[in-house]
Amino acid sequence: MVKKATNTIDFGGLTLELKLTGRDILNIEKRLGKSMMSLFMSGDGSMKLPPLNEMLIVLQGANQTHGISDEAIFKAFDKYYAEGHSPMDLFSVLTDLFQESGFFGGKKADLQTVSESQPTLEAVPTQPDSLL
Repeated sequence: MVKKATNTIDFGGLTLELKLTGRDILNIEKRLGKSMMSLFMSGDGSMKLPPLNEMLIVLQGANQTHGISDEAIFKAFDKYYAEGHSPMDLFSVLTDLFQESGFFGGKKADLQTVSESQPTLEAVPTQPDSLL
């Protein structure tokens, strides 16, 4: 089993450990009542900035640090915003998280390591041609 890396960020005085697992995605989508992919796409297929409350739900759902409530996330965002960060900065944090977790695809090769003891397609002996 491949363990995905966790990103540590300082978010308004909170230290968050961010990672998206399959269970995290399911829980976030259940809470949002929609697919996480719809956060980034409008009805006509163009890109969009999701509402702040939805970004905060994703941030909390991806956080692996236990005991951080909705209220704590909101207060941390208030401080984050007061420090000069924008919702676009938070959007950037989330898109990086999605990319690194493989949510958009294309990360499978980066997440897997093949040891010498594991067979690969190149190591499989060729079979004689079959008539089947």
